[in-house]
Parts: sequence; structure tokens; C-alpha cells
Amino acid sequence: MKQLFYFFFLLPAVTVAAQTPAQLRACLPEVEGWTIAGKVESFTPENLYDRINGAADAFLSCNFAEMTQLSYNRINSDAYITIQCYRHDTPPDAYCIYAGERFPDAEFLDIGAEGYREPQMLNFLSGSVYVKMETHDKSAEANEALEKIARTLAAKIDAASTLPALLQRLPEANKVERSELYVSQSFLAHKFLHSAYMAQYRENGNEYRRFIIDAGTPDAAKQMIREYLAFAKQDAAPEEKELIVINDRYNGRVDVTWDGQYIIGRTYE
Repeated sequence: MKQLFYFFFLLPAVTVAAQTPAQLRACLPEVEGWTIAGKVESFTPENLYDRINGAADAFLSCNFAEMTQLSYNRINSDAYITIQCYRHDTPPDAYCIYAGERFPDAEFLDIGAEGYREPQMLNFLSGSVYVKMETHDKSAEANEALEKIARTLAAKIDAASTLPALLQRLPEANKVERSELYVSQSFLAHKFLHSAYMAQYRENGNEYRRFIIDAGTPDAAKQMIREYLAFAKQDAAPEEKELIVINDRYNGRVDVTWDGQYIIGRTYE
């Protein structure tokens, strides 16, 4: 009985995160000079095209689950702020679309896992939610309102949000700043490679990409490389930590190796 009590005593506290349309609406802060609009819109994979027709496919490829649209209206003005909260299945899935859309030359902010600001817009990543905010109001007050709303929402969605840990395993030397991406499925157009983190590199005038795949287990990593070799019609017996050069008819030369559950590789431009 004592052991059972001790086990429950050690369980960490559960943090309630804002995820649903109602929860997100309830977390919006009061902002002086602005009123929170009563209308809350929600979109699912089935009708996301109705709101962002041209961009819906990119979100769906990153395991999109639901989008909540909220807004503020400026008092005694026709100005407004639109907030779109895109919830994905997992934090890596949310990073998938966030990283694909961010502007590397933007002003980056310490909001959520990461945020950035461009004129009249502010986007950030928090947990499994990618938030996009914009206004046509060019005033300093509007920019201040965007930041206040963003910081409040980011903390309510996931106060402990960070960028995916596997990004830290990509080498820093020669890496192009903020070129990191996450492909959530069919990396290099191969279903058996499923998902991967990658980044662009530049060295002595040459460009290439490095990537890392979490296969889950060492056996799964080895099997993935075996399938890759079979696709390339290469007869080889892969060994752990051994460099394997694969002649991929779609992607050219691809260097791979595996270390435990991770596959580490390089593609050439």
C-alpha cells in the first residue's frame, strides 16, 4: 500500500492547455482599445479549403486537425485583428507547417517555442498549435496588441513549448540559419522513410542537406535502410555506424548511416 501511495505522489502535475475553440476563446486577454469579437469559427480537414483554399494541402500534409479563427475589433475604428489557431496532431506536425511558412529574415521573438514578426503580422508556434495573426492597422498600438495577445495565448496553449529536440542533432557548422524543416511523411518521396528533420548547408560554394530520422528502435532503423537499399537495387548488408552510399534514382546520391534508432544522412544538390 505504501508503494502505491509513493507512486502516485511522484506523478507530475498535469497542465491544462488551451486546445478547443472554446478554450482558445476563453484565453484571449483584454486589450485596451480593442474588443474581442463574439464570433468563433472552426474548420476541420473536411472544410479547411473553404477558408484557405490555396494553402490547405500544405496544412493537411502536416497532419492538421482543426483551425479556430478568432478576432478583435478596434473601438471606434474599422480596424481588426484576425487570429487563426491551427491545431495539429503533434508538436512536430505543427512545427512542420510553421517551419515551412516562416520567413528566415523576419524579426524573431521569444514567444512560445518560436515566433516571428513582419509588418502587420505575428506568427508563433506553441505545442501542437501554429498561430497566425494579422491586422491591416499599421499603428504602434496594433503591433503592441498583437504581441500581448501572442504572449498570452502561447503561455496558455503550452507554457513549456520548445522546438523539436531532434533539431539539436543536426550539425551547426555550415548550416544555413533557420533553414530547418520537418517532413511529416514520405521523406524524399519514399513512404518507408516516413518523417525526417533536415536543414540546408552551404560550404565552399556547395549546397547540400543533412537529415535525421527517428525510426523508433535500432531494428526499425536497420530495416528502413534495408528497404532503401532494396529500392535502389543495391545488394549490401548494412552495418551500424557504417557509411552507406545509396544511388537514389529520384534524389541522386544519398549518404546514410544509422546509430541506434536514428538514421543520419546527407543529400546533394
